[in-house]
Amino acid sequence: MKVFLNHARKDNDLARELRLQLESEGFSVWTAEDQIFPGDNWAKKVAKALDDSDLMVVLLTPKAFESEFLRQNVQFALGSKKYAECVFSVFVGPTMEAGKDVPWILLRLPNRQVESAREFGDVVRDIRNMSHAHA
Repeated sequence: MKVFLNHARKDNDLARELRLQLESEGFSVWTAEDQIFPGDNWAKKVAKALDDSDLMVVLLTPKAFESEFLRQNVQFALGSKKYAECVFSVFVGPTMEAGKDVPWILLRLPNRQVESAREFGDVVRDIRNMSHAHA
């Protein structure tokens, strides 16, 4: 299963950790920092990755929605029939921050709140269960 890992640039380290754990479970994971290089057509590469992916995982931290890239990709997925039930949000940070910083629609879709990357094993298990349900 191909996963589009959507995250803010400031969360690259967290995204790398989640990507590695997903890949260790057999997922193919696309991230911008691994696939877009200077001189590349950014919009074209992202569009192809979204088209090729089966699932979008949105990695959120407090203030992640300051990233225009992250917001645009979430809006695309929420408006796409392809991703209708294939968006999984991961909020990393204090529980009280999740309700304040995450759009309500993402809280109604499959999601998991964790305190740190140490809990990404639970996230990967949830994503695997979700992917089996939609396979």
